[in-house]
Amino acid sequence: MTAIVFMMLTVFFWLAAIFTCWIVIVRIIRRFVHFPIPPFVIRFVDNPIRRRVQPPSEVVDWISIKDGMVVLEIGAGPGTFTFEAAKRVGRKGELFAVDVQPTAISRLNSRIQREKIENVTAKAASACELPFRNETFDRVLMITVLGEIANKKRALLEIKRVLKDKGILAIGEFLLDPDYPRRNTTINWCRDAGFELVAQHYALLHYILTFQKSVQKSSRFNL
Repeated sequence: MTAIVFMMLTVFFWLAAIFTCWIVIVRIIRRFVHFPIPPFVIRFVDNPIRRRVQPPSEVVDWISIKDGMVVLEIGAGPGTFTFEAAKRVGRKGELFAVDVQPTAISRLNSRIQREKIENVTAKAASACELPFRNETFDRVLMITVLGEIANKKRALLEIKRVLKDKGILAIGEFLLDPDYPRRNTTINWCRDAGFELVAQHYALLHYILTFQKSVQKSSRFNL
């Protein structure tokens, strides 16, 4: 029995060590090279472990999505948070989900059709060139997305353009994501783009920051 326990602990130790090394190596690479999440990784993004550590219902609660709202989710991936957010906007509301990866949008659209979700529209689009009119959305959410965007300045200004004056931008990050930025880093990115921090929510391995447009019209970011 002791030998079995020792073997299990050894395996766990090596798996943890390999995973930690992988995270460190990928983070070093990502500091110099920015690229979207590879298509083959998308199928592993939405998994039971992540849902337990970063529960979609809890995350959406923090964003305060309400019935009848028009919501934009950037970097929706396989829809980890999409469908929970869609429940909150209800039949009178609408959720637009965009992702730069056509493969992710294809998977998401398949699920939308399979589950007959009527208030979600998914399309491939870049955060730096959003195909929407000015001041369209009550909420914009980005979960583990901002860190992997190369031109954060342009993306945040695009979000500012499509967000209503009293709307909320919600940015969430997950510690195990290779592109994970610290809270202060995210706050500074958004502050420099003309957003003001409204609230902070965080758990052991993830956080959500919510912002509104700053009353100051000037921005240090230029397109």
